[in-house]
Amino acid sequence: MNMILRYLLFTVALIYSANLFGQITSTANFKENTEYSDSDFVFVFCTELTTAGELTANDSTSDGGYVFEWYKFDENTHDFTIVLTGHTVNTDSTSSVISDLEDGGYKVILTKNAEKQEYVAWVYNNNDRNVQLNIHPDSDCNYLALLTEPYYHTTQFFETPLNYYHVDSAEWYTLKNRIVKYSWTASPELESLRSYNGPFTSIGEDPLDNDAELPTENTVFSVVTIDRFGCEAEDDVDYTAIETDADFSWTTLDYKNDEYLESGGSDADLSGPAPLKVKFTNESLNGQDYIWFFGDTLINSDIDTVKTSDILEEPEHIYYYTIADSGKTYTMRMYSTSSHGCRDSIFFDIEIEPSVVKFPNVFTPNHDDYNNVFILTDYQSIKTFKIVIFNRVGQVVHEYEGDVRDWKGWKGDVKNGNQEAPEGNYFFVVDITGWDNVHYDNDKLSNQNKSSGSSGSSEGDNTSGSNTVNFGVVRLYR
Repeated sequence: MNMILRYLLFTVALIYSANLFGQITSTANFKENTEYSDSDFVFVFCTELTTAGELTANDSTSDGGYVFEWYKFDENTHDFTIVLTGHTVNTDSTSSVISDLEDGGYKVILTKNAEKQEYVAWVYNNNDRNVQLNIHPDSDCNYLALLTEPYYHTTQFFETPLNYYHVDSAEWYTLKNRIVKYSWTASPELESLRSYNGPFTSIGEDPLDNDAELPTENTVFSVVTIDRFGCEAEDDVDYTAIETDADFSWTTLDYKNDEYLESGGSDADLSGPAPLKVKFTNESLNGQDYIWFFGDTLINSDIDTVKTSDILEEPEHIYYYTIADSGKTYTMRMYSTSSHGCRDSIFFDIEIEPSVVKFPNVFTPNHDDYNNVFILTDYQSIKTFKIVIFNRVGQVVHEYEGDVRDWKGWKGDVKNGNQEAPEGNYFFVVDITGWDNVHYDNDKLSNQNKSSGSSGSSEGDNTSGSNTVNFGVVRLYR
């Protein structure tokens, strides 16, 4: 085969290849083949402008020396007849760039002597993308929904303003788009926001979902959409919080002097002996009116409920009564209502422990700062307390009646004087009532000990190493 024929075949193949794959490139965000040809492309620009298009024509031979002429598609003549100027050509005439292009079709013709190259491309400035975020009208205290306009699902195609034309077949085509991703966010962040990949999202499964965690502070909801061209659109909407979140913390106080004992939140267990004095601190969010129901109407029903609009008010309540052996649990309820009428509540259990009385069976008032006083080793939920201590001939050496917490015990003297009581056994009589209405006397304590399997005794603390306590008898050692 002679050289001339080979050259002609090479040139034909090169021109065919150029026409097949195209020689127009672009800085566009997206490109795809036209529906009518694999060599003509549609270039999409994500922009806010109407003239952001830019195309670069390349000499398929890379030899240079070509003259570049650009034309725009004329919708009246249905052909590329509008001559364009203002394009640039590189120094070796192998490429040309034309910028600031509006939507439409563009053709470039490269000529050099008898050689000629033609390429076509279409430009779409995707500046009409938009999304508007709205709050669904069915939103209420238990349900919040957001939706977008236009309401496009990710599988739904819609038409763009770009219509392109195939000159040879005289057919029109419309460039189609679709949303491929929806991203939902909230500021401040909201864990309960369901970020569906769709034009609708909500908080709560449905309008009847009472567990929906709506925001309790004003929130900005945002949505970002990405279309198949990679172009983004976003919008946000201000949401005024209407829901409230009921919550509180608590502090237990000494019944007599209001000294701090312990504290915790609504997620912590609260238990203690009667009388149990509790101060509550309102931790509710976005509330306006509050109701505290303490769940104890045994003392005075008038103070069992507190209604207030002052979030700083710290109501106090004293729980008195308990139940023998098992104690008693009170269910406290706290309600918060927002200015929009939305209501939230929280329930909280408070356990009051049953009464307990334990005495030691020995003490050693020898001034060594150890076990020097005959005093209860354990007690709780005691309502009334009385004790009288006798020596072996029946003389009273110590007596006390009053609040058990104020009893300092017997230090081994005679009638709280300077005379020390001698070593030996001493007898005591008690008359005690618990807040569970259990009455403790010597017979009661003795019967309790027998029923527990220890004749005349009960477990208690002592310094002699014995784990038994003889109710009614205490041994004094010096």
